Amino acid sequence: MIVSGRQLGNVASQFRGESLLYRPMASHAGIRSRKATSGERAGATFTYFKRLLIHYVWPQKRYLFPSIACTLVMAVTYCASIGATLPILKVMIADEGLHGWVDRFVAQKRLGCELINYKSILRDKVYYTPDNGTKPTPIPDNTAEVLAMKETSPLAQAGVRVGDFILAIDGKTGSIIDIYRGLVTADKAFRLTVRTANGERRDTHAVAPPAVETKYVLARRAVALIPASSQMATLLSVLGLLVAMAVIGNTARVFAEYFAALVNTRAIVDLRREMYSHVLNLPLSRFAESTSDTISKFTQDMGDIFRGLTNFFQKVLAEPFKAIGVVIFAMKLNWQLTVVVMLGAPLAIGLFRKLGKRIRRANRKLLAGYGQMLGRLESSLSGMRVVKAYTRENYERRKLFRIDRRLLRQQLHMQFIEALTSPLIETLGFIAGAAAIIYFAKGIFDHRMDHEEFMTMLICMAAIFDPVRKLSSVYPKLQRANAACRRIFELIDSPNEYAQDAGKPKLAPLQHAITFDDVTFRYPNADRPAVRNLSLTVEKGEIIAIVGPNGSGKTTLLSLLLRFFPLESGRILVDGQDINQVTLRSLRRQFSLITQESVMFHDSVSANIAYGRPSATPSEIEAASRKGFADEFIQQMPYKYETMVGEHGATLSGGQRQRIAIARAILRDAPILIFDEATSQVDPESEMKIHQALDTVLQERTAFIIAHRHSTIGGANRIVVMDDGQLIAVGTHDELAESCPLYRRLYETQFCNSE
Repeated sequence: MIVSGRQLGNVASQFRGESLLYRPMASHAGIRSRKATSGERAGATFTYFKRLLIHYVWPQKRYLFPSIACTLVMAVTYCASIGATLPILKVMIADEGLHGWVDRFVAQKRLGCELINYKSILRDKVYYTPDNGTKPTPIPDNTAEVLAMKETSPLAQAGVRVGDFILAIDGKTGSIIDIYRGLVTADKAFRLTVRTANGERRDTHAVAPPAVETKYVLARRAVALIPASSQMATLLSVLGLLVAMAVIGNTARVFAEYFAALVNTRAIVDLRREMYSHVLNLPLSRFAESTSDTISKFTQDMGDIFRGLTNFFQKVLAEPFKAIGVVIFAMKLNWQLTVVVMLGAPLAIGLFRKLGKRIRRANRKLLAGYGQMLGRLESSLSGMRVVKAYTRENYERRKLFRIDRRLLRQQLHMQFIEALTSPLIETLGFIAGAAAIIYFAKGIFDHRMDHEEFMTMLICMAAIFDPVRKLSSVYPKLQRANAACRRIFELIDSPNEYAQDAGKPKLAPLQHAITFDDVTFRYPNADRPAVRNLSLTVEKGEIIAIVGPNGSGKTTLLSLLLRFFPLESGRILVDGQDINQVTLRSLRRQFSLITQESVMFHDSVSANIAYGRPSATPSEIEAASRKGFADEFIQQMPYKYETMVGEHGATLSGGQRQRIAIARAILRDAPILIFDEATSQVDPESEMKIHQALDTVLQERTAFIIAHRHSTIGGANRIVVMDDGQLIAVGTHDELAESCPLYRRLYETQFCNSE
């Protein structure tokens, strides 16, 4: 076939608009047609998605960095809101309150011990014997109990032991808040009055407290800014700070998602442009059978990639940051349990990888199926007149339904795997949560943990699990994007027909002759050659008409002249120079092409005429259209030369499309013309004008005319007769009518009847 452009026109129509946010970058040229490195394995996890990130997302770093910064702010505020749970609970539940809790925390760090608020409701009452020897007195609730100590603790050196209750500082009793404040603010040695494990009350040796670290001093000052006049005032202040963090976090989230969308759309535009540029430079043999799979890559595959990128920035970047922040906070509260919970991460990762491989394979099959569906749908819609004329609607419906059923099975298979991922992770999370509750409950029963810390750790475990749960739903989408990236990069990495021209000379304009030297060509998967052992010499300025039955190889022969397909054997020479040894662009610049199906692009009339010579002026375009007898109907159009012709020239008649194609060839002014006659569908007046225009185009040119009517071959210098890919005879009309039975039969049955 001579290239029709219809299929590629469908792809091209998607790229008429320009994104207002997109401006080409100089760095992008350097990444064109990069090949996957030799170390990349076809089945490697996220190999192709990584390539997308490196070569298409990273160049958008001026928008990527603000997005990541806003994501970090969002993660920090999220972690801060989780961390605020403990202060809120302390205000609402603990008798010591927020300020007392902070003082207890600083006192523990200063004195190297662990203190807990004694509550008799949680265990049997504890008594001590007063100094006056009266009956034992119960320890009052909210008394500081020493739960653990380091050997180097100043309390241990002063004689305090684990299990002692601190009753007074330097003989001054007070509330638990006063005790903790005294332990923090004391700037000189002090003595403690304690109730010992034996139930006795005694005074300790002098406690020499070390200086409070600066960070803890600053923490106390910051908390001191929060009102302590009442629990409600403290709670309102903490909640106000929490609301402020929520506002900041959500504002950061808005900008993070906006910048991420900006990065994603620009990366997709870059990828799609490179893909489209490469598709246009692929050999025509890639489109000899169907372009539906290629179109599917521009639509369905690109959609999967965009969704994968969106999930990557909204969740894969944000959720780990959130989880890491909460893990750090949880480690501060209880590092042993946090580490145990984190041991489940390798199991979750293993599940992700196992299911991800299956999703990637299933999605590749699904995307290929979409290509088949598009091909069948396009075939049915483009041939709708025939479908309806032959009442084959049910047949076409059943054909498409069978394809849809295959797609449905593939889609359901992939959806089942995706649906399985999140429940598996959630089940693991619930098991871990149950284990955590058992651990926390034991801590409370053993008096090693406050209720507030218990509830806060539960919230932390949930906050750690929530990002993992979200990532479990994202992972399948990333695998789908990875599968789509693989299909697209396989297309981008396929050989470019112009790449082989490096170092080759340009072809000079034809001076003497074109020679076909024992040419043979076979289409892929064909059982016999389309052209075989054909030899022919055409002199400059000669008009050659090529005739023969359908399928005899006429159009294929001229496609070989333009190097649309590689020869199986033989050579084609222009002035003795093999066309395979010159640059492809210089070869094709020698030709004007008028195809059997006149190709029109969805553009203005003037743009269609100037397609082969974009630099032509309006006056040159009009002059060419007058020579091609197109100006007369163009002037009657609503916007004359600026009128849009519609997809595939749908607003034009067959004769009008042919005359515009001839005007395009006249304007290009190439020395060699290829004309695949297609006048069977035009009225006699249009046919007459087409032949008059053709006479103008043929002046002083070498021409190859595929003829279907005798009126077309009348002006030919020689007629070439082909059958079954072979050259049968060459000569004038009179010579062939006398010596070639096939030509005579064609003349009697085809040419004469068409007159």
